[in-house]
Amino acid sequence: MRNLLGVGVGLVIAVAIAHGQEFQWFASAAGKYKVLFPGVVKSEVREIPAGKETLRLHLDSVELKGDTVFLVSYVDAAEEVAKKPVGPRLDKVRDGNKGERGKVIDEKDITVSLGMEKFPGRDLLIEMPTGYLRNRVVIVGRRLYQVMIQGTKEVVTSPSADKFINSFELTK
Repeated sequence: MRNLLGVGVGLVIAVAIAHGQEFQWFASAAGKYKVLFPGVVKSEVREIPAGKETLRLHLDSVELKGDTVFLVSYVDAAEEVAKKPVGPRLDKVRDGNKGERGKVIDEKDITVSLGMEKFPGRDLLIEMPTGYLRNRVVIVGRRLYQVMIQGTKEVVTSPSADKFINSFELTK
């Protein structure tokens, strides 16, 4: 009973934290996007091996209490990957994020606009062994964007999560 009470209190605190944060616009000139983040953004670049190449994964994130993370990442794929059909590329991102033990709860194809241009994407909700992941994936040419929230189901499906995900905009 004590564990359930602790989990319940933790959920309430995490949701309150996400709701109580003041959202501020964050713009990435290099990333060509802007989004409303609930706090001070930490930016980093990680090098990841990809076949014969090393890709630069750009991460902008805000970590809140209760193991809640709001994150935008982008990476420019190799030319041969960028030439592949969009559907299988989105499937690969989904499957990579889900891993072996995750379960896709919701998935729908979307379109993101920049002026008159439209770009393919997908919204995902994944149940993980350690919580939930909500993810908007967008492909713009070689660039793959991911707008993610990791935390409890209550946090990733909250109005604050909606605000974050829906505020993502491509810029020139």
